[in-house]
Amino acid sequence: MAADPPLSGTLLGWMVRGEWRAHPVRTLVAVLAIAVGVALGFAVHLVNRSALVEFDAAVRSVSGAADLRIEAVSAAGFDESLFPIVARLPGLAAVSPVVEVPARTADGRSLTVIGVDPLRAARVTPALAAGSGAGFAAGGPLAAEDAVWLSPALRPTADGAFTVLAGGKRIVLPVAGGLPSVEAGRRIAVADIAAVQQRFDRLGRLTRLDIALAPGAQQEAVAEDIAALLPADARLSTPEAESRRTGDLSRAYRVNLGMLAMVALLTGGFLVFSAQSLSIARRRAAFALLRVLGLPRTGLFLQVLAEGAVLGLLGAAAGLAAGAGLAWSVLGLLGGDLGGGYFSGSRPALDISPGWAAIHAGLGLAVALAGSLLPALEAARAAPALALKSAGQSGDPRRRPA
Repeated sequence: MAADPPLSGTLLGWMVRGEWRAHPVRTLVAVLAIAVGVALGFAVHLVNRSALVEFDAAVRSVSGAADLRIEAVSAAGFDESLFPIVARLPGLAAVSPVVEVPARTADGRSLTVIGVDPLRAARVTPALAAGSGAGFAAGGPLAAEDAVWLSPALRPTADGAFTVLAGGKRIVLPVAGGLPSVEAGRRIAVADIAAVQQRFDRLGRLTRLDIALAPGAQQEAVAEDIAALLPADARLSTPEAESRRTGDLSRAYRVNLGMLAMVALLTGGFLVFSAQSLSIARRRAAFALLRVLGLPRTGLFLQVLAEGAVLGLLGAAAGLAAGAGLAWSVLGLLGGDLGGGYFSGSRPALDISPGWAAIHAGLGLAVALAGSLLPALEAARAAPALALKSAGQSGDPRRRPA
């Protein structure tokens, strides 16, 4: 004959429902404490993950096929005389000079004005040259010196002009067309580099050089040759290094907020421990009766642990939903740059990974089980005869209590 299972599902449901009906507030507080910890940790993870994905997309949209980038270390840029020196180095397929100017639209929203050489940019950063190179080569609107090409997030006025506020000046630029290859969230306006330098007081200065390597060229060797030529106001980097640098910059807030989430989660564990301990103390006589009626120690131990697991599962489920909602609200309010103004106007999609969701839910469940472990051991070790005779006091009077 098969042995009876140590834990009955019917008994578990009956005990859990009875306890929750008797003390609903205490149960709700324990569940909410677990939910808050899970929600904070999951929201921090989602916000950081979505922001990094958004930043990577922005780097790809403006870097294109660039294998290396020479960047200015300050907003003042570096001298444009570096461009012909670098362009003559062996192992390079193309070098595209770029000027970037932070600015605002007439309604006060941020954008970036980018100046490129359309013919060179078409070989390195085709998204920035899409349309502009054709218009320039055909003598189209871009040949009118300071005409701009707008990303999908920007719109010209009814008269076909675009107003930019930069450096305390109000600059009205004719619009030549759009940049369909740029992602919808990017707020950029592209113009000929000479026009940007002249209209925005950047004569003789560059923000970066986008470099595409020739087939077969070794990136490390080329990087060493370039690094030997760089002045103090320029540095060499790759799009991958830029993404890693952004991840490093976000590590501080991720660690701090993650620790706050862990504090909340551990607080939830203590509340589960408190709730379970009070529940065990109140139900000692009932547990003793169950033991006398045949429930083994293992069954009673699993009964209390299962009650804690139910609390943890409910808290984890509520925490995942609340964390996703909180992350969605933060990204909608602050954007993919978390309020930095780099990608203003974009709203990144919430990047939810089932694996990470399971990890955060597992943390909530583990904390709830840890909070129930000692009460479960206490309930299982209780002597049923003593508990029935002493009105629920199950301790052995000959032993000093812990």
